[in-house]
Formats: sequence, structure tokens, C-alpha cells
Amino acid sequence: ESRFTGENTLTDNRLSSKTVIWLIALYIVVISIYDSVWGDSLALGFRLIPTACILAFLIYMMKKDDCFRLIGFMPMNGLPYRKLLYLLPMIAVATANLWGGAVMRFPVVQTIFYVLSMFCIGFSEEILFRGYLLRLLIRRSVKTAILVSSLTFGLGHLINLISGSDLFSTGLQVIYALSIGLMLSVFVVKTGNIVPCCLFHGLFNALAAFCNERAITDTSQIVTCAGISVISLGYAWYIWKKLPEVQPRQEDPA
Repeated sequence: ESRFTGENTLTDNRLSSKTVIWLIALYIVVISIYDSVWGDSLALGFRLIPTACILAFLIYMMKKDDCFRLIGFMPMNGLPYRKLLYLLPMIAVATANLWGGAVMRFPVVQTIFYVLSMFCIGFSEEILFRGYLLRLLIRRSVKTAILVSSLTFGLGHLINLISGSDLFSTGLQVIYALSIGLMLSVFVVKTGNIVPCCLFHGLFNALAAFCNERAITDTSQIVTCAGISVISLGYAWYIWKKLPEVQPRQEDPA
């Protein structure tokens, strides 16, 4: 198995299980409270305020502990793009919100705020689940770390029920979020780089601003969920099987 070793393993004095649980719980509470109060109003785009604050806080935490590279924020030019199929499966999944067509759902200013807030959420969730949580769990077992971080990420979407999402749509979201979480976790384990995952997650969320809601039916949601899951799981399997030799890059010598 490919494992994080050496400088790429977060040490106890930089990260504890209590810290990870506290950060994830804080994120869920803040987002759920905001969405339950303003999620169905015209203020939805202003989710940028709490999400930007959360991302800024996570950046502060990484800077304070000097662990940007340990979390996986490294240059993307070192990735084996050919072996990674040039990230095309990941790009295909990122466009899922446009599979039923594209429309302008919000006014221009609100759209800009919405897109920015979605990128903040994407980066924050990757830092939490594929950064802190995965790195914490991987000390004991790579496979366990991948499964637990993916399950936590997927099941975390049940919180959307609080903001009014229906059970059917939320259930499908949990299913494809589990698949996406597995794909992204395997990607980080095999490459050590979290940046493509952050960009993917932000783009996936942001394109919801242009989703054609009129084309959404129960059938289309099932098809989309199946498509996302098949591509994500297939790509995860490919990376896991075909790139066993890919190791996370070590810290540059002082």
C-alpha cells in the first residue's frame, strides 16, 4: 500500500483527533445554522460571508502549524498527468450540474457571490476531510482512512435535511458524495496533492449556480447519481490499481 511517510505525516503536536473533530463540528454547525435561517431566501448568495470566514480560519490554522505542504498544498506541475488520464474523469464529474442544461439561476452579483461561496466550501471541505481527517486516520491504515473519511464526508450531507432538502434528493446526494469522497481520498493518498481535489470540489459546487432546475426529475436525479458514482468509483479504482508506485512528495530540504 502507498502510505504517507516521513515529513508528510502529521505529528501529534501539530494535530490531534480532538482538533479534527472540533473543526469538522464547527464547520457543520455554522453552515447548517446559516442555511436553516437564510438558505431559502435571496440571501443565499451571501453564504460567502460565513464560508469565507471558515476558509480564512482554516488557512490561519495551517499557517500557524506550518502544515500547508503536509496537508497537500503543493505545485500541480509534479503530478503524473498522463497516468492520471489528465484528470478527465474528475472534470467530467465536476460538470454534473450542467448535464441537464445550463441557465442563469440568479442575478449577476448574486451569482458571483454564490460561486465564490461554493469555492470556499469546496476548499474548506477538502482541507477538513481530505486534509486533516485523512492525514489523522492514515497513521494506522490507508484503507481505513479512505473509507472513514469518505463515509464521514458522504453522510455529512444528511445535514441538508435541516435546511429543507427532501429525503429522496438528499439520499441520492449522500450516495454520490460517498463515491466522490472515495475518489478524492484515493487521489490524495496516491499523489499527496490536495489542490486538484479542492479545485474539483469548488467547481462542482459552483456550477450548481447554472443548473437547469426545470430539467430535474426523479429519473434525471437517479441517472445523474448513477453517472457520478460510476465515473468516480471507476476513477478511484483505476488510480488505486494503476498508480501504486506514486508517492507523496517529501518536504523540500531546508
